[in-house]
Amino acid sequence: DIPNAEKGGNIVNNEERIAKLVQNDWSTAPVPKEYRRSDYGVVATLVGQIIALSGIYVGASMSGQLTIMEALLATVIGSAVLALIGGLLSWIGTKTGVGLSMLLRESFGCIGSYIIAVLLVLVCIGFFGIQCGFFGATIHAMFPNAGFITDTTVAGIWGGILMVTTAYVGYKGVEWLSNFASPIILIMCLVAVIFAIRKVGGLAEFNALPVESTGVTVTSAAVTVIGGYAMGTCLQPDFSRYGRSPVVSTGGSVFGFLIANVFMTMAGYCVCVACNTPDVPTALIQILGFAALVLLVFAQWTTNGGNLYFGTVALSTILPKGNKHIMTLVVGAIAVIAGAMGLMDYFTSFLSILAVGISPVAGVVIADYFFIKKGRYQYGEGTKHYFCNLLALIAWVAGSVVGFAVTWGVAAINSIAVAFAVYLVLSVIFKAHPEKVCVGGVYVEDEFGAISKEQPVEKE
Repeated sequence: DIPNAEKGGNIVNNEERIAKLVQNDWSTAPVPKEYRRSDYGVVATLVGQIIALSGIYVGASMSGQLTIMEALLATVIGSAVLALIGGLLSWIGTKTGVGLSMLLRESFGCIGSYIIAVLLVLVCIGFFGIQCGFFGATIHAMFPNAGFITDTTVAGIWGGILMVTTAYVGYKGVEWLSNFASPIILIMCLVAVIFAIRKVGGLAEFNALPVESTGVTVTSAAVTVIGGYAMGTCLQPDFSRYGRSPVVSTGGSVFGFLIANVFMTMAGYCVCVACNTPDVPTALIQILGFAALVLLVFAQWTTNGGNLYFGTVALSTILPKGNKHIMTLVVGAIAVIAGAMGLMDYFTSFLSILAVGISPVAGVVIADYFFIKKGRYQYGEGTKHYFCNLLALIAWVAGSVVGFAVTWGVAAINSIAVAFAVYLVLSVIFKAHPEKVCVGGVYVEDEFGAISKEQPVEKE
């Protein structure tokens, strides 16, 4: 159940409280049942975030190196792993009504949630800026002679403005876009696959095209598929918290990875094979013509607008009494300009290193919610949280180190698995001594989701 607005017994102007929480998109409090969204809207939003342009590029990387059936198998295997992690986190988001940064107050404690929230702000907003620049470069590559509007910097700016717009509106803006963009993207991917296969004569002819022996295998290709969206699985609760049914939200994530992501990846594979080029913009233009622009804009808009949204939701948990609309405009404008001018490219390696620290968070949350606390997560006015859970921080550091240092497999999956195992084992060992692992005192949530240290009760 979602905690009552009056929980804690404090005398608060409830209309003022609701207005502030709505303004900040319920970033710091559980979304009440009356504010939850339709099943279709939640599913479309989850799918819209998953169908990223990066999926097309992952598919393109397999072209000429795997047969169509091998590429399909690798994509399904990789997407199934992503669906498992994303589905579990979507379930948690809908059951609790809060996003990832707020979830961490229960598993990591208050200081841990702030540490990860800062990481999310830097990584999500940083990659938002980078993707704005990438959007501009891709538009220019597809339409180099279309004039001023397709100049790399100009396209990066107008594309970024589109993405900031939906993030500014908040979840409703992202959902509004996804409601019609998600099905359009899926249909266009299916059309691209059909047209690409017909271009070479049919499925038999397509499968008979020569494949180079470059060392790429189904297993290594599946690893690439997983790596393409592993961090994104951790952010599913930021959208699924608006769901009415955890079954539907989980189904939306699973559908997004097992169907939508497969469509996107195979579209990239098929168009590049049919056109005999690894250049995605060139292949899309040859197969879809001007319609390729629609696919590109919508795919980047739904995904990258989500990056900015995730970042500002995390920022709101750090500054719960700030104005999320203003924060979105300020950080969005800075990221758009820096990304369109190519300045964010200098920070790509730094952001990639920071991103390694986000994936193991999923392992800790899944272990804590399903196995340690068995779904007993509480939020809302008067709810108490420990300052720091040392076990969660130890598991997070262990997962991050493995993700960064171990080169075998997928870094994100390795870090999630290690964090999950370490946290589970340590929790069992210290089950009888919670006072040794939860330190720094107790903090209490106020009516706006801000936290302050619990004051000792004075004896009369």
